[in-house]
Amino acid sequence: MNKILTSLALSGIAVLAAASTAGAQQPAAVQDPAPFSCEGRTDGNYPHPSNPTKFMSCVAQEYAYEQSCFPTYQGETTYYVPSADACLTAAEAGERSLPIPF
Repeated sequence: MNKILTSLALSGIAVLAAASTAGAQQPAAVQDPAPFSCEGRTDGNYPHPSNPTKFMSCVAQEYAYEQSCFPTYQGETTYYVPSADACLTAAEAGERSLPIPF
């Protein structure tokens, strides 16, 4: 069993080495487009700085956690609406006369 695992690990290393020497392009580093800080904010949820289908949760006025609004079971996109502190579809927000931040 150990010989098989060692063989697989070495095969994986060989494939990675071959790809890097063959001139394969490495993906660009993903950067956070807009940093978010919870410093000085009360605990709770806040709009995401760049994506209306996400929101930020602040905990202990220090820790920021990115959260996602999930689509409905019918596949409709939902957006974080701060005044409702909820993820709603455009239709739901319209029914309540709440602005969608996009």
